[in-house]
Amino acid sequence: MRNRGHEVVYSENDVAGSDMVLIHSSLVDFKSDIEKARRFRAMGMRVGFTGPFAGAVPSAFADSADFIIKGEPEEALAGIAVSGTVPRGLVESNAVLDLDTLPFPDWSIFPWKHFSYFPALKERPFFPVIASRGCPFTCNYCPYLSAYRSWRQRSVENVMNEIRHLAGRFGMKSFLFRDPVFTMKREWVAEFCGKLLQSGLSLTWACETRTDRLDKELVKTMFDAGLRVINIGVESADIDIIKSASRKPDAITHQEEIIQWCDTLGIRVTAFYLFGMPDDTEESILKTMRYSQVLNTHVAQYFIFTPFPGTEFYDRIKGDITENDWERFDCYTPVFRHKNLSADAILRLKEKAFISYYYRPAWMLRLTRTVWRDLLKT
Repeated sequence: MRNRGHEVVYSENDVAGSDMVLIHSSLVDFKSDIEKARRFRAMGMRVGFTGPFAGAVPSAFADSADFIIKGEPEEALAGIAVSGTVPRGLVESNAVLDLDTLPFPDWSIFPWKHFSYFPALKERPFFPVIASRGCPFTCNYCPYLSAYRSWRQRSVENVMNEIRHLAGRFGMKSFLFRDPVFTMKREWVAEFCGKLLQSGLSLTWACETRTDRLDKELVKTMFDAGLRVINIGVESADIDIIKSASRKPDAITHQEEIIQWCDTLGIRVTAFYLFGMPDDTEESILKTMRYSQVLNTHVAQYFIFTPFPGTEFYDRIKGDITENDWERFDCYTPVFRHKNLSADAILRLKEKAFISYYYRPAWMLRLTRTVWRDLLKT
């Protein structure tokens, strides 16, 4: 929008004087979004919504918006920017095929000095970076796929140019790749790490990926280039339960080998687990709980399996959904009728998982080792 001559500002509340307001929809705070949208329209502004939730459930915003973008927003916004005309109703927006054609995010209008990924990455200023869009995997519960279906990747040089820009313009010291599977292409990652090392920039960074897209040599290459945190989805200790959700599981031995190797190098691992997957039982959740303690990662995060609108799983079980308040679809609240477990049982197991994980001597020892390692480095 700015590149096409429009003045663009960012605000959480005060947008007085704007011609058009674009709100990125929030599933767990959509009532607040709607209240703001109605207030802005009453002030004479045109209001649009974008984001996976608005695209999946446009009816939730129809009475409070002039338009709703379904899909990646850039094509629709480019049309508005060129024509100067604000559309009405649902706007279908196609995916950007060549991500290198997009300008870098203009963080100058955001409160970037407050951005943080502490305690995972302590160095600041910190920024998020996205090197790809979409995902070739088919997990039937992932809301990301409802908005970004086809997988595309930026060129290494384009990403490096953004990193140089962030380091030069804002003094960036650390960053997080928000790609759902950053290491999808091994050759791309290896080339990127080589270019980052050659740049002379002293940066630490984090990424999210899958252990089956990692090997020890690649992890070492990433570590040498500044990687200090990896986020992975383990989901369940039961391979069959993972497969029933259309997720491709990694071999247990390889998963454990990669996590151990990361620990040896000094890369902090955050592991995500899901309780209440379609075929879960109390025993399978207890098994996952015990397995998470065996892996003993720096962080273990336990979520409740949630049928997000726009996903295949939501369409499959929407007749069993027991909650009509979208704001309770928060990954911590049971919202559908499970065939094997009551809502109270799932909540009880989640609480037990957190308490039993973080009050163990083995995790306390890991925390102590990490603190001492960090102190010795400084």
